[in-house]
Amino acid sequence: MHTPDFLKEDWMKETEIRLSILEEVRTLLDIIVTAYTPIETILGRKPRGMLETEEKILERIENKTIYSVLYKSKVIGTFTIKLKESHNVMEIQKVAIIASMQNKGFGSYIIDSAEQMLRKREERVVVVETYGDHQKLVDFYKHREYKIIGERMRKGNIVYLMQKKLWRED
Repeated sequence: MHTPDFLKEDWMKETEIRLSILEEVRTLLDIIVTAYTPIETILGRKPRGMLETEEKILERIENKTIYSVLYKSKVIGTFTIKLKESHNVMEIQKVAIIASMQNKGFGSYIIDSAEQMLRKREERVVVVETYGDHQKLVDFYKHREYKIIGERMRKGNIVYLMQKKLWRED
């Protein structure tokens, strides 16, 4: 269980992040697919999050790479932290929050918490991927000091690889 030491808002005291469990597979699948559905209109095609499966979630539970975000003991979100082998760095991916809890600070809370978890593991940098067409999300990460370090095409859409240094170099 992870309880961040930077709690700023009262609701954060009622929020918990922990490794996901088998009983949550269906809930996590629903949260991910639903959260990624609005991106379909931005991209003009289904984003990878909409193609999520129970099998992929089960694999991440077994590998201890997927986390559940609980608010007042109810699962409201999820994210995955795993090694991005092509760059040999840790990646935060599949961040998803139920619609009724979006735009309330939970996305920032998740990213801050994931970064703190990685700092405790003494990771130096973290990466995320996001669609270039999803400007709101690109700006979200830029605001959190992520820098675009690469881009590639995925099924006709630009995907940015964004990186953040977790430790100051001075």
